[in-house]
Amino acid sequence: MFTPRSFFLRNELQELIPAEDVVGRNRFSLFRIFTLSGSLVCVGVAIKMMVTIPESGFLPWGILLLMVVMLTNYFSIRDVKKISRAYLVMLLSAFALLHLVAYSCGGIRTGGILYYAVIILYAFMLLGNKGGKYFTALFALNVVYFYFISTYTNWTSFSMFKNDVGLINEDFLFNALFSFFLVAYQGSYLQSGKNIIIQTLENSKFELETKAEQLEHSNNLLEEYTKDLEKSNHELDKFASVASHDLKAPLRAIGTLSDFIEMDMADVMNEATKQNLQTIKSRVKRMDLLLDALLQYSKADRQEFLYTEVQTGLVIEKIIQNYNIKRNCKFKLRNLFPVIDADEHAFQMIIEILIDNATRFNDKEIAEMELWSEEDDLEWRFYIKDNGPGIEKHFQEKIFVIFQTLNSRDAFESSGAGLAIAKKIIAGKGGIIGVNSEAGKGAEFFFSIPKKGIRKKKLLKTAAAHS
Repeated sequence: MFTPRSFFLRNELQELIPAEDVVGRNRFSLFRIFTLSGSLVCVGVAIKMMVTIPESGFLPWGILLLMVVMLTNYFSIRDVKKISRAYLVMLLSAFALLHLVAYSCGGIRTGGILYYAVIILYAFMLLGNKGGKYFTALFALNVVYFYFISTYTNWTSFSMFKNDVGLINEDFLFNALFSFFLVAYQGSYLQSGKNIIIQTLENSKFELETKAEQLEHSNNLLEEYTKDLEKSNHELDKFASVASHDLKAPLRAIGTLSDFIEMDMADVMNEATKQNLQTIKSRVKRMDLLLDALLQYSKADRQEFLYTEVQTGLVIEKIIQNYNIKRNCKFKLRNLFPVIDADEHAFQMIIEILIDNATRFNDKEIAEMELWSEEDDLEWRFYIKDNGPGIEKHFQEKIFVIFQTLNSRDAFESSGAGLAIAKKIIAGKGGIIGVNSEAGKGAEFFFSIPKKGIRKKKLLKTAAAHS
């Protein structure tokens, strides 16, 4: 919305300067201050000369001309890319007028020399360090120049004041007051809340204080959450203890009673009763197995890990040897395996779970498995591929859920917790576990160990194949 105030302040032009360019916006504010306050000073000085100095000549009109130049320079800017040029024009115009005034107003002793400090300050703030130094050098040379011509020539005089000491002192007084006004106004702006840089710093301070309060609040919430988590873990430990001991006690009693019944009534039981009794004993054993699995799962990601240098190849070889004894298996190691920093017991447990899963549910006469490892910049990956029945896509997430099995437990006695335990251990250390498979084409299980756990890339040479 157009208003006389916005017109004089050129707010629409300042808005074109990017908001993130805080220094640029602040320089424009200083340029506005210099132009408007300097124009008022020009009017005041010109009127003072016309009133107090008889036959003041062209000089008051020259000062008013400077005011016109400054205001035209200020209001004619349309492109923010040309603002720096406007700053330079304004400062050079002021310098040119002061230079011309000095010839008839005292040379080296002119009161206008007091404005040099004002212009130098603005030059540093509007043109930067380099521009400020150039104007400092320019005014220094100008002062030296007027010193020499005032001392050794008759080029300068107090002719404007008719060599009247009273008028000379009066001129110096007014110039001193006007220059002090400009410096004070400039200093007041720099220390005021209107200073864009100060506003930005204040806003940043407020934002930092707000974020600090939010962070403190978050820390308090985190502390409360940690306490709640510790409480939940404690309750989970208690539950695991109950599951491990108190729930197993009646199971053991049922198993023992079943044995007593079988011995005492062996002669009088028919086949159906015997079969039912065996089913009871089988379910007791399964329940015991499920309770053990539940206890192991509850502690899987909270157990203390002892990191040591693990020769993964040797660990895998030992596991393979045990499985070769158990059933007809054939293993192939595709490459060499690394030495890593890990918990050997946890690594061994994961490999055993995956191999046991591949052999237990294998529908072939010979269970064939291929093992290998891969490395990238972030992690190691271990793979176990089997020749089993495979897993359909919609079941591949289900197998990692505790107590979920794809086969009837009467056909395959299993707790259904092995892969869930492996996933919990691996996820707790920042790794992943998954499977690639199609029905009838075997399964390829894999898991990762983050690279931060690697101590060295030493490889252990193992046999190329086992059978």
